[in-house]
Parts: sequence; C-alpha cells; structure tokens
Amino acid sequence: MIFLASYIPFLQPLPTVAHWWWLLLLPACAAISVIWKAVRLETLEHFWREAITMTVHSVLAMAALAAGFIVLLRVIIPILPMP
Repeated sequence: MIFLASYIPFLQPLPTVAHWWWLLLLPACAAISVIWKAVRLETLEHFWREAITMTVHSVLAMAALAAGFIVLLRVIIPILPMP
C-alpha cells in the first residue's frame, strides 16, 4: 500500500511550487545569456546590453513556442478527422 502523504522526487512535483515552475524561465534564461555572452564576446563594451537582449529574445521565443503548442493542441488537433 502506498502512503499518500509521501513525496516521491522525479515522479511528483512539489505541491507548493508546482504552479509557479514557469517563473524559473527568467533566471535560467538570464544566467545562460550572461554566461554565453561572457564567453563569446571579444570585448565587454556592450556586455549587459547584449545579455539583456539575448534574455528577452529567449523568453519571447519560448513564449511564442508555448502559444503555438497551445493552439496546436487545443484548436488544430481537435478538428482533425479521426481515421
């Protein structure tokens, strides 16, 4: 018998942060952008401007992908004919 009050990592999300996991997109994109630009830029003259620009582009691209998948799953797939 499985005890219902137990928490199983990797199989069940934490009940307190499960609804807010998507907010981790912002610090993850910011960290990746800062590290990528620090390694790739020859001079650090416009470092912060380019890191912020890359962060915004990454977040907007992921938001556009999410919107596209929502449209695909909720609009397009239900109207497809069943074989």
